[in-house]
Amino acid sequence: MRTASNRRIDLGLLILRGAALFLVLTFGRQKVLGYIELIRGGQPLASSGLAPLIRAMGLPFPSFLAVCAVLNESVGALFVACGFLTRLTAGVGALGMAVAFYISLRLGEEPLRAALYMIIFAVLALTGPGRYSVDHLLRK
Repeated sequence: MRTASNRRIDLGLLILRGAALFLVLTFGRQKVLGYIELIRGGQPLASSGLAPLIRAMGLPFPSFLAVCAVLNESVGALFVACGFLTRLTAGVGALGMAVAFYISLRLGEEPLRAALYMIIFAVLALTGPGRYSVDHLLRK
């Protein structure tokens, strides 16, 4: 039996997943369009975007990690927003945002956005998407 408390929890999880949609529509979209222009221009992935920053931080495989970050903030965040493969994509999203948080701290930039998304994704990885999600529909 669904109680009012359960419905409020499910609504709260839906609102939390809305933050992932905001990530897609702002930063994810911007980064995807940047990489599309990079590819259209025939430039290597290592030449711009996030790869030079990742290389400067001393992390391995900068081009691969840059593409992963873009996919994380676009496709992965869209999956979280829809509630599809939520625990997996939110867990990967939390990990990606932990790296973004670390890089922000190392560069002396504002880490708040990365920290907030990291917390949101970590919570959704632990709780799941709730009733108002594709995952819930697929379980039925």
